[in-house]
Amino acid sequence: RSCTQVATAPRARRAADRTDLALVTIDPPTSRDLDQALHIARTQHGYLVSYAIADVAAFVSSGDAVDIEAHKRGESLYGAGSKIPLHPYVLSEGAASLLPDETRPALLWEIELDHQGRLAWEAGGALAEGVRVQRALVRSREKLDYAGVQQQLDSGTGSESLTLLREVGQLREACERARGGVSLPRAEQE
Repeated sequence: RSCTQVATAPRARRAADRTDLALVTIDPPTSRDLDQALHIARTQHGYLVSYAIADVAAFVSSGDAVDIEAHKRGESLYGAGSKIPLHPYVLSEGAASLLPDETRPALLWEIELDHQGRLAWEAGGALAEGVRVQRALVRSREKLDYAGVQQQLDSGTGSESLTLLREVGQLREACERARGGVSLPRAEQE
């Protein structure tokens, strides 16, 4: 099948309808290959992090020409002013991209954290407790960029989900420090 045929006819798979989640993507302003989206909500016991990853396997079959070429490439390659995508643009920036206001197949992770931002196993629970993943249909509400999100957070105008992203991020950093994890400063990249 051609790339266009693949893009217009994803394989039918059982997928939960999770278009109710107010997912957003956060990427560079010009990006169209939006492969991850998130939503965070406060719960009675802490937080629920919903994290969707574009389900390219809904479009690409194992062993087909697109899959074989993706295995040769291994990853998207970025250079000064250029990009060689892992998958054809018709998928990576089109049918499989989590573009706003489009229903897309995704792998949806739902991760429960306690009030301290800890995963169940960090608090003495079982490894799989509080973590679920399923195939789902999702609908991103908005394409955000890093600088815009930072501006919203700094000005206090960010959505509850974005405000919780900062809160949960700080709690997760504290969990990592308490665990004794090593963090090295990274050079800034533009």
